[in-house]
Amino acid sequence: MSEKESLHPPRFVRNEQGEIIDVIVSYDDYRQFLRTLAAHADWETLPPYLQDAIDHLLAEEAKAEPGSSQPIRAVLGKPGKTA
Repeated sequence: MSEKESLHPPRFVRNEQGEIIDVIVSYDDYRQFLRTLAAHADWETLPPYLQDAIDHLLAEEAKAEPGSSQPIRAVLGKPGKTA
């Protein structure tokens, strides 16, 4: 099975008229969707709830990275200094 194939295909929720009113996806597929949005979508046009979801995803992934955290000033260097 390729990386893009899902073990849990989306499920569609239909109303009484048979119209699709909702789609249920696996958490892994949802996370992949958010990563794709983060990489390719215009941030300014995303609704706030998607911006928040992407921020949350990125924060969770950063927490899961091995190693210790570093202060942002140490990473960026002092103002006016170029790398």
